[in-house]
Amino acid sequence: MLTGTANKNRFLNALPAPTRSLLESRMTAHGGGIGDVLQPPDANIDAVWFPLSGIVSTLRPLEGDTNVEVDASGAEGFLGLELVLGSRSTPDTWIVQSPGRFARLDAHIFLEALDRDAVLCDAARRYFAAVRAIRGQWVACNARHTIEQRLAKWLLAARDRVGDEIQITQDIVAMMLGVRRASVVTALGRFVDNGLVSHGYARVRVLDDAGLKGVACPCYGKAVEFLRVGLSAA
Repeated sequence: MLTGTANKNRFLNALPAPTRSLLESRMTAHGGGIGDVLQPPDANIDAVWFPLSGIVSTLRPLEGDTNVEVDASGAEGFLGLELVLGSRSTPDTWIVQSPGRFARLDAHIFLEALDRDAVLCDAARRYFAAVRAIRGQWVACNARHTIEQRLAKWLLAARDRVGDEIQITQDIVAMMLGVRRASVVTALGRFVDNGLVSHGYARVRVLDDAGLKGVACPCYGKAVEFLRVGLSAA
């Protein structure tokens, strides 16, 4: 049993108290470090995960051992959207990119709640629509915008989820952006030189929010608005 998660997860916090309490009473809390896998690829989804802190990336496999981030989830939402559409498996990997705490709810409990609770079902579908819109924006972004723009966007999105101090490795950032590690090192070096961030071992700290927004592409602001709309009526 897990209680008191609502003030740490925006999706849960937006639900009516009876629905929220019922879900919370069936959850368990788990810590997660960088690289921990919450859901393996091509496997049945046995749990829905609600981040309370930290960030979880959804990775899509490409050729060989290459994976690229198609989505990331923090304390604004949950992982397990496939269940909302009736699918019980996913080709993706859910992997912790920034350490934190994560609430786990058995998939069958979540599905039963969706069936009997129209408010929860509507909220889940609204959140799914927001995530789908953001994923589409990311696809367009990756095709047209520079590494610096995309890195700035990614850092701002991570900052929104975990605060100014982001625990992350350069290798993970490179995988998230689908670029070489050397490209991340170069771009981060420019950001450090310009006073936008500081960088240490397995961490990046945002120093100049306005400056970073000036570098980021408009996709960051669009994603923020998609998410606001997706959660506002949950």
